[in-house]
Amino acid sequence: MQRYIVYTKETGKIETDNWSNIGELPFHREGGPAMQEFYDDGQLRYDVYFINNKRHRLDGPAFQSFYNNGKLEYESYYINGKYYTKTEYDAEIFKMKLALL
Repeated sequence: MQRYIVYTKETGKIETDNWSNIGELPFHREGGPAMQEFYDDGQLRYDVYFINNKRHRLDGPAFQSFYNNGKLEYESYYINGKYYTKTEYDAEIFKMKLALL
């Protein structure tokens, strides 16, 4: 796994922060977002969680975008690349936890 960080030339601040394999470049990172982008002032613009090039997260939204003031603008939930509403996601996570009992 390789981490690619792109800095804004003028300010030297991080513009994007991506984790992917060399060559094929599928996005993949366990335990954190595989892709992040920042505003010019360094504030987080969005983060995306991927496993094996599919949007995926079991402990929260797989995609989050933020206003420049840091407040949450939008979030969406995915498991293995499949989109879920918040209610569907919560139910699916609950089913997964029950299966472990």
